Amino acid sequence: MKKIILTLALAAQTAFGFADGHQVVTASARYENSKMYRQPGTSTEVLKALKSADEIVVVRRYNQSWTIVTVNGQVGYVLTAELAKPAKPATQQVIAKK
Repeated sequence: MKKIILTLALAAQTAFGFADGHQVVTASARYENSKMYRQPGTSTEVLKALKSADEIVVVRRYNQSWTIVTVNGQVGYVLTAELAKPAKPATQQVIAKK
């Protein structure tokens, strides 16, 4: 009986973890040609040189220094210090004419 309850609790926790409704966090590269690496280390293979215009989707923080990201469906690691929140789109003022 304990195994069944434990299994159901684990299944419920997993279902809530993968449930829709999570927010997608995006970022931008703080510097032009910031590098996205295959592994969390600057001596590993560079997958891509990022531009400030690239849409970077933050998967999660790996540790204090590294963040796991996806860019155009490719997964890699970026130094957290090289990520910036994207600028909010400017609101346009509309002046009404009479």
